[in-house]
Amino acid sequence: MRNHSTTSSVDEASRRIFADQPATLCFHKVTDRFTYGSTNYSPKRLSRLLAHLQNQGFTFCSVPAREGPDIPKRVLITFDDGYAHLADALPPLVECFGVEPVVFVPTALIGKPNRWDYSHSVRNERHLTASEIKGLAIGGVRFGSHGHRHVDLTSLTDSALKNEMVACKAVLEDLLGTEISSLSYPFGRVNERVADAAGAAGFSDGYTMRFPESDDPSLQRGRYAVYFYDTPASVGRKLGGGFGRRLEKVRAGLTNRLSFGTILLNRLRRTDDL
Repeated sequence: MRNHSTTSSVDEASRRIFADQPATLCFHKVTDRFTYGSTNYSPKRLSRLLAHLQNQGFTFCSVPAREGPDIPKRVLITFDDGYAHLADALPPLVECFGVEPVVFVPTALIGKPNRWDYSHSVRNERHLTASEIKGLAIGGVRFGSHGHRHVDLTSLTDSALKNEMVACKAVLEDLLGTEISSLSYPFGRVNERVADAAGAAGFSDGYTMRFPESDDPSLQRGRYAVYFYDTPASVGRKLGGGFGRRLEKVRAGLTNRLSFGTILLNRLRRTDDL
């Protein structure tokens, strides 16, 4: 039986999966504050995880379009939701590990609290301001869109979906003065109609919350979500293969289902108020 220890390398199955794209990790909150939910991963834990990956021979890279398939064991670090605490958490990681993280921002919520999240009523988290986004970009952080209002895009009408796609791209491009080609679908929710709308709006890379597979289309790229219970060992299993990867896939899928509660809550109130 294969040993899935923290010192194991990516096996042949995963090499086939990542021949043309990096293994993408997805984080959300990175704070020392107590948070509700499963998505917080403290800065110290994240630093230890990045150090572990580096020690295992992984190379941190930027968005897939800027990388070639000849670099083995590539890892892309992404952050959904664009929380304000990233302004403090990311610069030390960029400096220490040379990462080029991608932060996906819900553009209608720049500088505003996360009223779309169920935990807002207990403790809110502010999203990055425009000046914080610009400062991080100058320091080497890349940005992508996370929709405009952080709503389930699969539930929208065709016209509302088009408006979301156009707005979330235009706002970020106007802010940063550069083309925005990457999109992370809120709650990881995407179907063919949403992916087509993303492509029509000019996005070339779209990210879900599903485990990646070798035949993922560019607008439905899978990622490995990292939750509060994850360790270097469990992340290693996600990046590996065999039974360990299958086990982590089931566990991550069950955790991601918790986001459906937030989706249902938001459907009960007007999205214009988010």
